[in-house]
Amino acid sequence: MTINGRGTAQRSPAVVVFRLLNSSTVRILFFSIALLLAAFLPGQSVIPLYPEGIPCANALEDITAQREDIASIVTSVHTPLLHHYAPIPRASSGTAIMIIPGGGYTIEAWDLEGVDIGRRFLTEGMHVFILQHRLPRHESGECKSHVALDDARRGVQTIRLLADSLGIDRRKVAVMGFSAGGHLAASAAIHYLERDSTAHPAAAAYSSRPDLSMPIYPVLVMDGSPVGHSGSAVALLGEDFPQAPLLDFYNLPERVHANVPPTFLVHAANDKAVVPENSIRYFTALQRVGVPVSLHLFAEGGHGFGSGKHVDGPVSHWLELAVEWLRHHGFI
Repeated sequence: MTINGRGTAQRSPAVVVFRLLNSSTVRILFFSIALLLAAFLPGQSVIPLYPEGIPCANALEDITAQREDIASIVTSVHTPLLHHYAPIPRASSGTAIMIIPGGGYTIEAWDLEGVDIGRRFLTEGMHVFILQHRLPRHESGECKSHVALDDARRGVQTIRLLADSLGIDRRKVAVMGFSAGGHLAASAAIHYLERDSTAHPAAAAYSSRPDLSMPIYPVLVMDGSPVGHSGSAVALLGEDFPQAPLLDFYNLPERVHANVPPTFLVHAANDKAVVPENSIRYFTALQRVGVPVSLHLFAEGGHGFGSGKHVDGPVSHWLELAVEWLRHHGFI
């Protein structure tokens, strides 16, 4: 409060503005600010997937690096982890999404296809888990072709194991993956583990089937044809992948079934690295078996556009379409 030259009391502009806001408006304002700040908080916890001991353990180190074009990347993984980003409690939707960054099963584009994506879902009150899985390119022997899928399955099981303590509905766990991470996400949706109450350790008692599947510009075809992405196939199955015993297992359009969860696909028509026929074939196959599926095919965008915020054209809004799709399914 101030006094003018005539001795009359005057309220300062700040006081006047504050008093114009009722208590409800103030609460909403501070809630909104807190929600926005939550999107930029660092990961609140790191969760090991195998506290009982890592099966098929390798002798590698956990290594991250920086690339000028896509920022932070994971280049080597010894310890499979979930990086958990929790919403503020008052904003929580009680739902979860596990994000799998891509990188040809050789690296993980951690910022571009992990953290940047997770921020958007965090603002909607979702628990975000980013999967740090082992990289088949750097694995060998019999473990090479299945450790990434093992880690993805265990990731979903671990989220369900921790659901009660985190306030998550076990029936609302989505999995999103990009490029080769999209192949891993779709593999987890097709080749899931059933619930087994007698299993040990505790996480293994839960089903690894995600409730929603969201492959984004995904590698899905592995049949030795030009439609497939040979780099991902070599990394996963080896140089002689056309003769690999698990080739058919990972040729996903041919492996779909009626219990694949509802699916959301995004691809750019001018993607030269992973051609859109991957998503088109998968979409057609899912329709054939009666799985609810949405395909958003954009004229431009290329490959590896991440959130799309740096890309001109309609593809820059794909993440909002994903949010609306999640809302339609009751996740937001």
